[in-house]
Amino acid sequence: MPVSYNRISLTDSIGYSEILDPKLKTNTLRIQFFHPLEKESAAKNALAFSLLTTSNAVYPSMEELAKKLDTLYGISLTSGVTKFGDFQTCGITVCTIADRYALHQEPLLQEMTDLLLTCLLQPNCVADGFTEFEFQTKQKDLLDTIEAEINEKRAYATAQALETAFQNEPAALSCYGKKEDVLALTPQNTLAAYREVLHTAPAEIYFVGAESQPMLLEKLKAALTPIDRPNVPSYTFHVPSPAKAEPVTVVEPLPVNQAKMVLVLKSDCDNRYVMQMVSYILGALPSSKLFANVREKMSLCYYCSSSYSTPKQAMIISSGVEHDNLEKAKAAILEQLTAIQNGDISDAELESARMSIYNTLNGIGDTPGSHINWYQGCYYWNNYHTPEDSLKQYLAITKEDITKAARTLKLDTVYIMDTKKEEA
Repeated sequence: MPVSYNRISLTDSIGYSEILDPKLKTNTLRIQFFHPLEKESAAKNALAFSLLTTSNAVYPSMEELAKKLDTLYGISLTSGVTKFGDFQTCGITVCTIADRYALHQEPLLQEMTDLLLTCLLQPNCVADGFTEFEFQTKQKDLLDTIEAEINEKRAYATAQALETAFQNEPAALSCYGKKEDVLALTPQNTLAAYREVLHTAPAEIYFVGAESQPMLLEKLKAALTPIDRPNVPSYTFHVPSPAKAEPVTVVEPLPVNQAKMVLVLKSDCDNRYVMQMVSYILGALPSSKLFANVREKMSLCYYCSSSYSTPKQAMIISSGVEHDNLEKAKAAILEQLTAIQNGDISDAELESARMSIYNTLNGIGDTPGSHINWYQGCYYWNNYHTPEDSLKQYLAITKEDITKAARTLKLDTVYIMDTKKEEA
């Protein structure tokens, strides 16, 4: 039987999607809130959602909650935040085996739904703030996460490039906030920020399993409908970033052995399918022009690849380069883009891009999370379609379409993490 999908409006601002895949032996439930990415709230939201799955009013310590999870066949309970363009997504996910595979047919779906709702609606708090011990523990974890991003120089270089490319736009921010933002948090303002998300942010709930669960829908509706959520806004998630009049170059000397260079180019082409094809042919694959030419033939980069931000309509080209090769590498990268703009696309390059897209789309459904990610993407675009529908769109793209789209790319930002010379 094929995968089936159905979405209904649980309330005016909460959607419920049921994704049924007969091959699955697990049930997965996720709720996601969508909040504008803001300096004032990013760190608060990130910390708050990590606290929701650390303990709650019913299981008021990490140990008690862990024991409860163990009794439910090691149920997975996780939370987290991510970034999509100008927005921060905050969510909780629970997953465990389907009831029919439990030793005694225990009602695991009901248990995991109750657990998610308890975490969501009954956080562990005192005096109008999260409990101090759990707060301090997760605050340190969040600081460690931010520090790890800074220490991973490739990711750090990309983040710095995007901060310049999207200056004065929410997309310039990290979904975790900055260290100083985290250090300024208190149990009280973190809980207040969470309550704001709960009452003001649009939400989507996703259930992935083998069979329809009417009980689940009714339980969610009964628990969430009473929440006071007046005038929850509707958002447009596709917010392209305008290109600067002239490219901006930022050089940051750091004590690293290898320089990093990130180029950000912006486009006014709103066809995300074609722009993804441009990225695949330019630098997203081992068969791409950047990999085959700049890295392999010219040996100018240790790595050189591209990715495309669909909500911001921005191409991000990331490379690791020796200091003496920075200018040569930059020129060579832009030459490969010029080649595409001039129609220099081989049949093999086009076919390789198509095969990679086919494999990616064909892999949707290998995990429950991939189902959710696909339909959450549909929500972002307000366009519900199947992976097969998208594959048809990609296969219809011609070399001429790719060439035309590539010509819309304009260099916006050059970020260089240069090797810092030792002082005498």
